[in-house]
Amino acid sequence: MMQQELIPGYNLIEARGNNWMNVIARRRPGFTVEQTRQSLNAFLIQMRQEYPDHYDESGIHLVPQKEAGIHPMLRSAQVGMSAVTMVVVAFLLLIACINVANLFLARAGERRKEMGIRLSLGAKRGRIITQLLTESVLFSLIAGGTGLLLAFWAIGIANSLALPIDVAVDFDLSIDRTVLLFTLALSLLTGVLFGLAPALQASKPETVSALKGEFSLEPGGKNRLISTLVVAQTALSILLLISSGLFLRGLQAATSVDTGFEPENLLVASVDPGLQGYDRQRAEVFYRELEAGLRALPGVQAVGLARMVPLSLNSSDRGVSIPGYEPAPNEGMSIRYNMVTPGYFAAMGIPVLAGRSFAEEDTRDGTPVIVVNQKFADRFWPGENALGKIVQTAGEDRVVIGVVKTGKYFSLGEEPQDFMYLAQAQVWSFPMTLHVRTAGDPEQLAPLVHREVQRLDASMPVADLRTMTSQLGIALFPARLVGITLGLFGILGMILAAVGVYSVMAYSVTQRTREIGIRVALGASWRQVVGMIVRKGMMLVGAGVAIGLLGAVGASRVMAGLLYGVSAVDPMTFIGVPALLCAVALLASFLPARRAAATDPMMTLRAE
Repeated sequence: MMQQELIPGYNLIEARGNNWMNVIARRRPGFTVEQTRQSLNAFLIQMRQEYPDHYDESGIHLVPQKEAGIHPMLRSAQVGMSAVTMVVVAFLLLIACINVANLFLARAGERRKEMGIRLSLGAKRGRIITQLLTESVLFSLIAGGTGLLLAFWAIGIANSLALPIDVAVDFDLSIDRTVLLFTLALSLLTGVLFGLAPALQASKPETVSALKGEFSLEPGGKNRLISTLVVAQTALSILLLISSGLFLRGLQAATSVDTGFEPENLLVASVDPGLQGYDRQRAEVFYRELEAGLRALPGVQAVGLARMVPLSLNSSDRGVSIPGYEPAPNEGMSIRYNMVTPGYFAAMGIPVLAGRSFAEEDTRDGTPVIVVNQKFADRFWPGENALGKIVQTAGEDRVVIGVVKTGKYFSLGEEPQDFMYLAQAQVWSFPMTLHVRTAGDPEQLAPLVHREVQRLDASMPVADLRTMTSQLGIALFPARLVGITLGLFGILGMILAAVGVYSVMAYSVTQRTREIGIRVALGASWRQVVGMIVRKGMMLVGAGVAIGLLGAVGASRVMAGLLYGVSAVDPMTFIGVPALLCAVALLASFLPARRAAATDPMMTLRAE
């Protein structure tokens, strides 16, 4: 009802080309979602019959309000990012649980004598397993409770964050009953699963050897399970690190992707004379004087106006028809477009590959014209000169006067797509965005741009005044968020893997103190002792790296669609990550090995 008051002179509700608005409706009692969808589809069929030019390719996307927290256009990206995050967190949980299982196995080794005595006195194996599982589950519940406390703290920080976008977003994250039940179930599950193997191992010792306190950590002995867990932990760490590395490499590639324009030294700002009650004639005068005033400022090289800024959440499309071109069944003939003024291409640094850009004579009384990108020309006139061709769109037969370079329009990761530019004087729009190219730092020119607008109309608001590099930062924000998150998770996974290798090797050294002491007493050198222990640790790590690389190759194929300009089997990542993990594992094995090599054989033998 207030649309005409907000944007006078332009009825958005009655313009059938406006397909960007959402309709909110309440279902009648007793109607299911499917029945509502059928009713809407029947209505759509009627609209297609009455207005075939407008609704022939249209469809209805019905979304329940409880699922409409994010726009359907962005929902797939949000679901994909959430899925990747959950998978990474699951990997981290597995790595941490394997560490804990190894510690429980080591602890079970220390309690073998106790378990041997219990069994000798008639304790049932089931009772011992129950006792050990109870300890494991209690440990897991305490860890889950600690995690919830950390989550409360982290949620408070997340809710206070401000995203670098124009719209204020309230995350409103909270821990509800579902999250609590999920945490409880996960804590119980991990406590049972990763406590079961140590419980089974500890409850079946050979009674005589257990009473003597004999224990071996040789891979072929009873501790093959520990070695298997180390291999599994390393494999998961490799998988996690390579996934993180691919995303970070993709983020690096995204910052250098060819956008089709020059974002440096470019300032953008939005103005809307329609909100101030201007009619079209008065707004045209305002825009002409504003462009002229900005060009006169020192340091300004070019000025242009456009309806939309590339790589923002704003985009529009129009149906097109090309004389002589017969579209294939279900071929999309709705093309994204922008409305621009003659100085736009110079201000953006978009190369004109053929023909010319818009000129001052391209007015609403002149010949309807259009500029298309190279992808558009290659699609509809392959091998031909696009200049002079006709594009039927926006109610006119428009002559192609120029072909410009194909760029990025909605996201940095998009495939090259058709795009067209309409002259703003011929397809009018009140709200426009200034694009000002400067010779130096554009931020220093921002106050002058604001002052020039105020000079023409002191009541005219200037919105979204920022540099184009800041705009690119907004476009890169999702990728940066995923990259930083996965990078932190990857580092945490590597630390957990290193702790796991270190703890196993340190415990191995402790259990083999007598053996090492005898070797030293018989003349084994420092290098031989260190090499023996490090070799064992690196054999386990090497097996885990090999398995992890195979898994990472498969995982990278799945993630290929989420990567920016980087191969799914990027050599730098697939070589660098294993090398880094092996170096960390080598250090984790060397520290206990060095301590073992310094063993005093006399002290060891006296103790035995």
